[in-house]
Amino acid sequence: MHMKGLNTLCIRASGFALSALQAPQGRPAVVLHEGRVVEANARAQSFGVSRFMPQSAVGAVCPHALCLQEDVIATQQLYEQWMQRCSRLALATEPIDSHTVLLDWRGFEDGGRQAWRTLCSESQRMGVTLTAGFSAGRVSAQVAMRAAERKGLRLKILKPPLLLSLWSLPLQLLPADYEGVVQRCLRIGWTSFGTLASQPIEQVRTLLGEDGLSVWYLAQGYDSPHVRALYPPPRWQTGGEFADTITEEAVQALWKRVARELAAKASQCGQGIAEIRLTLTHEGSKRQNLHRSLPAPLCDERAIYAQINRLWQMRAPFPPPVRWQLRVVWSTASRPIQFDLESSAAHRGDLQAALAYLRRRFGEEACFPLAHLETSWNERMRRYYEACNLSAYSSGADERWTPLSHQV
Repeated sequence: MHMKGLNTLCIRASGFALSALQAPQGRPAVVLHEGRVVEANARAQSFGVSRFMPQSAVGAVCPHALCLQEDVIATQQLYEQWMQRCSRLALATEPIDSHTVLLDWRGFEDGGRQAWRTLCSESQRMGVTLTAGFSAGRVSAQVAMRAAERKGLRLKILKPPLLLSLWSLPLQLLPADYEGVVQRCLRIGWTSFGTLASQPIEQVRTLLGEDGLSVWYLAQGYDSPHVRALYPPPRWQTGGEFADTITEEAVQALWKRVARELAAKASQCGQGIAEIRLTLTHEGSKRQNLHRSLPAPLCDERAIYAQINRLWQMRAPFPPPVRWQLRVVWSTASRPIQFDLESSAAHRGDLQAALAYLRRRFGEEACFPLAHLETSWNERMRRYYEACNLSAYSSGADERWTPLSHQV
């Protein structure tokens, strides 16, 4: 197994709920949460049992299955133990969802072969099943993992050059974040990475936009190896229930109160917010996850409120949510400096005001003289920055959202 020269390992782990309850392996067994299947062992899956299936359907397809109620605390404890082991082996650990994690697998003399075997053996003792993909970058590693999952393999390796490794693979192996791009490609008739890579870049930009262009670059072999160190994350979360009748005024007042509390905590700990996740629970236990990774850590109350409100506006319009949970991840770096622009005849968010402030503070050499002649930079700046300071507020962030589903 050749693993040298590769950077990123993507792992999907399952079996935490079954192992926490010590479910027997010799008979079909399923774990239920609020009447739906959370996990099912291999024997139950062979009868057609799948995740999120209601208990009544389980009884229809597999009447002799052992149905167990999930022990949430024990499952979470087992998951934390497994994640701690991953973080000790990897240079950086980035959870993607409750079952998938990206690991920075560099720094091993043997390419990480022995560390992978160690992780597999320890996971097996914990009752956890692994499916992994190994590649040179974060997105290609997820593609490799999904390819391994489709073929029933434990590990799938996409060796460089990625241009050759990805060429024959279908675009459906892309992560869920690219679902819109995949559907547009399929309607056009582009079904594989190779088909997409053979198209002219201008045509891809016209038909698919910037999101499709990032997939085109991936098909050409360009993939970022950067894995963010988000575990163990310094985080804070809060939540509650909405009133029976939701009004926009009440919701905005709620977000302003939460933003004020977050800004106070940011001031206390001297750190900014790197990520914001808003989870809305609708009737029928359906959930929608809204996520933003920010280009710069935020600690200003108005900035935080703007980000939360932006996520709220991305929600599914119907049915109305009944509960909410907000989670933030603090930046591991020190708190960013936010320049308070002094009063100026120009608009406070204008680039000229920013240049005047920097010139007074750091001298003429700190500024770009050509910026004075490039008026279009002012409009670009307004797209990315709020009027009061130079912190990124409302654009330039990595936005993700999921449709309504029973998955957390």
